[in-house]
Parts: sequence; C-alpha cells; structure tokens
Amino acid sequence: MASPGMISTVILNWNRKSLLKATIESYLATVTGPYELVVVDNASTDGAVDYLRKVHASGRANVVLLPENIGGLAYNQALHLLHGEFVHLSENDQLFLPGWCEHVRESFAVFPELGQLSLFADVPTDLEAWGPKPSRLRFSEGKILYEAQYNVTTSSILRAEVLLEHGVRITNLEGLDYKFPADGQLSADVKQAGYSCAWSDRYYVRNLGHETAEFEADLEYYSANYASKPWVGVEGWKTRMDAQRAQPKCLRRSAVFPDRIAVAEKTERDVDGKPARIWSMFDTATAEVETLDFLYSLVRAVKPAEVLETGTWLGLSACAIGRALKDNGFGHITTLEIDATTQSTAKKNFEHYDVSEVVTSRLLSSLTFVPDRSYDLLVLNSAHELCLEEFRRFRSSLSAQALVVFCDAAAHNIEVAASIQTLQAEGSIRGVPLATARGIFIGICGNQSRLAEEATHPSRGA
Repeated sequence: MASPGMISTVILNWNRKSLLKATIESYLATVTGPYELVVVDNASTDGAVDYLRKVHASGRANVVLLPENIGGLAYNQALHLLHGEFVHLSENDQLFLPGWCEHVRESFAVFPELGQLSLFADVPTDLEAWGPKPSRLRFSEGKILYEAQYNVTTSSILRAEVLLEHGVRITNLEGLDYKFPADGQLSADVKQAGYSCAWSDRYYVRNLGHETAEFEADLEYYSANYASKPWVGVEGWKTRMDAQRAQPKCLRRSAVFPDRIAVAEKTERDVDGKPARIWSMFDTATAEVETLDFLYSLVRAVKPAEVLETGTWLGLSACAIGRALKDNGFGHITTLEIDATTQSTAKKNFEHYDVSEVVTSRLLSSLTFVPDRSYDLLVLNSAHELCLEEFRRFRSSLSAQALVVFCDAAAHNIEVAASIQTLQAEGSIRGVPLATARGIFIGICGNQSRLAEEATHPSRGA
C-alpha cells in the first residue's frame, strides 16, 4: 500500500557526473515531508558510479547500478523499490528549488483528476533555449496549474496508482541512436488511464539541461544529443540558442508586488516587433505585471475617489489600485466577480496586501450590479464579450472627468478590440491604445472629450 504523502523519487543517470551531483545535493537540500530517493545508473563510464556508491553507503539514497544502458526503460527497474503515494521521475540535470515538495502535494490534493505534473512551467525561463508549450489554465482552491494539451516531460511526478493500478510504464523512443524516454507516450498513457497532465505555474526546478550556459559548457555532448533528435536536430538546437542569446534579459519583478514570482508572458504574438515574452506575468488571467504596476501609477497620478472594476479574478489588479488609493490617502474601489472560489482567493490577497479597508468585493454579475455612486475610474477586466455591454451599462455612472481602462485590448483579443472600435465609431469614447502584450486602452467618454475640447477652444462650442 502506498504511503500517504510520500514522494518516491527516481533519478535516472547516464554520465554527466557533475550535473548528477548538483541534482542529488539540491534534492536533499530541499526535499521536505516523507520521501525516498533511488538513483538508477545506466552503466556510466565517467566516474559517476564511484560517486553513487558513496551516496549509497552514506544512506542518503538507494542506488541501482545497471550493467548496460537501457535508456528510459531504466526507470521501471526501480518501481518495485518504491512505497510512496507519488512517483517522481527525474533526469540528472535538475536543480531543485525550495518549495517544490509542498507544491507537489498541494497540486495533487486540489486537482483530483491530475495524474502527471511537471515541475517546469509551460513557458521557458530566460535561461533556457526552449519553446513554449500549449496549455489551458486550471484553477482550484487558490492553486493554478496549466493543463498540457499534448504531453509534459518525462521528468515529472505521477500518482503511484497510475503505475501500479493502470500498468503505465516508461518506454523509449524507437529508431534513435540515443535511448530517450518516450515522454509523449507516457503522457498519452496517463491520459488514456483517465487522468490529466499539467505544467506548473512556474519553475520549481532549474532545467539545467536546457540552459544555454550548460550547452556551451559541453558542446560536443549536446551536439551528439540533438543530432539524435530529428524533431529538433543540430541546426534547430543552434537556432534556439541564438534566439535565447538575442532576447533581452528582463528584470522580472513588480514594483507593487515584489513578493510574488513573475515569469515570462505567455502571449505568442509579437508587440510592435518585440517578443511578448519580454513582458512578465503572474498567471495568464491576471493582467501583465507591467499593467498592474501601471494601474498603481495611474491611480497615484489621477487621484480617483471612486473606482469600479469588473472581473476581480484573484484580486491583484484591485490590490494594485487599492494600494495606490491608500498611498493617496483617500479613495475606494468596488470590484465585481461572479465566481465564489476566485473571490475567496481574492479576499485573501486583499488581506495579505492590506487593502481590505478600501476594497468592496461583490459576488455578482457586472450586468446585474446597480451602481449607487459616481465613479472616477472604470476598469473593464472581465470576460471579453461583456466589455461593450459593461461600458454602456456604467457610462451614466461615470463622473465628468472619469477615465475608462479596457484591459486585454490588443488586436488579437478580437472581442475587446472590436468593442472599442464600435464605441469609437459611434463617438462614445476617445482614447489611446498602449502597446503591451495583451493591450490596454485608456479612454474618456465622448461627451467628456467634447467638453474638454470646448473648454480649450471656447469659440468651437457654439
């Protein structure tokens, strides 16, 4: 019977002794809760075996030494030694970061359908020569994962029942010089057993084997490695490295939320010739980190007394506005959300960032909310298809100098962009688009712009 909460880790090794040592040492330094560690060696010839014998003798890990290299099949040689609720497969080029164990246990607890979890995110770090992976955001009890539309990597965590009850095993890719584990087949088998596969919300390990610095340190090894991967090839690998070297190295930090870990923006379309990944995000449903900081600065600049936001989600945009209101010394924001689960998480964020006193969170649709005051700033941040109707619903409740912010206003967000064009064409709003990864539009109502023009040019007002 599997031991509840135990993580049974199997590290697969073939040569690369220095990376193996970094993997094992970082694992032992960060693992928490019940665990067991097994290292399976595929007949290494670089001195790794002597190192592993010392690790085994010290009692820090169980070691299985195979007489020949059988590739990914070697993982299966350790399964009979494992006792955990979760089976963690790891290659020998991972640098484990603090918090990964807590993330694993929490993820499987709140997503009962989850069968396989990668400790990588679906968008590569700034250090990696790798590409983004298609996925869909999933949210449960305050936790975000990204469900893989295809497969995740072999280095991942599986529910033990997937292996023990459904007979899933790790296989090799066929017809290649190198014996690579068949990661696509593994995820396909997990899904066939009735489970989902997911990427993490951020990286909980450093994927050293895909970082440019590691490539450059051992060009001969990786050239042979990628020569055996026809889906990438040596030229494709070099192209990835060139692209990684050329991209700007961003400071992924929020001025308003310095305690949160930001990652590269996932939007795939370029922004005025610049890659969208030079922006940052906390998740794909919260506005970009730069937009959150902008909302804070906007509120600090224009000093609104009353703000209305549609679409609270996890509350970070309301927190940014709320912190600015508090720094201004006055003001209040009402934020509208239809989902009780996300509203609950948002309220926790309001408390965490000490803005509860200036935020009123309402659990109802924006299309049923009845305003009881005049607003100086309207932030439209809910479902794209609602923004046109929301603007028209709240227009009469806007003060004479109110600003309207449309989030997700880039051209690829078709419904929002079309709504803005409609309002501009009918003279209901004027404003300026800001070129961000997802787009922002800052506007004032048509009658407001006309009054402003008449005040500047009185002779035109007749």
